[in-house]
Amino acid sequence: MKTFNFMMLLVCGIVQTVAAADGGVAEFDKLQISYQGAVERETAPLRDKYLAELQKLRDSYARAGNLAGANVVQAEITTMNQQVAFAKTGKRAPTEATSVAAANAGIPAAGAEVPELRWFVGKTWLTNAMTKWKFEKDGTGERERGGVKVATFTWRLLPSGMIEILERAAPDKPVTTTFLRFKNKFEALFGSGEASLTERLHYE
Repeated sequence: MKTFNFMMLLVCGIVQTVAAADGGVAEFDKLQISYQGAVERETAPLRDKYLAELQKLRDSYARAGNLAGANVVQAEITTMNQQVAFAKTGKRAPTEATSVAAANAGIPAAGAEVPELRWFVGKTWLTNAMTKWKFEKDGTGERERGGVKVATFTWRLLPSGMIEILERAAPDKPVTTTFLRFKNKFEALFGSGEASLTERLHYE
């Protein structure tokens, strides 16, 4: 009840502030952005805790060789991180339907630092050594060399726009982490750390 009252007072305060602004669409936009900012501040601590627990669970599954379980958890992490990325731009995180529609219409993703999913989801990228990386929409993927699968991986979109890849060459092999940043829909860089992206990928 206290939380509800607080939110009502907050919204009333926002409405009073916006009422002084120009009418029309601009007024609605300001109200919407203010509301989304307030919701973000209230929910961020709970969401961050949820993400931390999800990451622990995913890593636990991965270490145990339960890739199916890790993939399910990774899909949820990816969704949450996309919501975080869009929240930081002051815009709504798009639903799957609107994401597809926007991609088909050629609309860029909100925030220049966030890559468009259509650049890599469901597509294949190549390294200079001709190793293929295939990204699936459920947050999984595989790496091939010479037509032979050499590893499977899970990927997630970080709030910074960086892609984190957790890769396992075999069930009895340790998980390795690679970071990837898409410069555009044709070129990307990757490496073992977020600050050491020294290798190049290009769209097949």
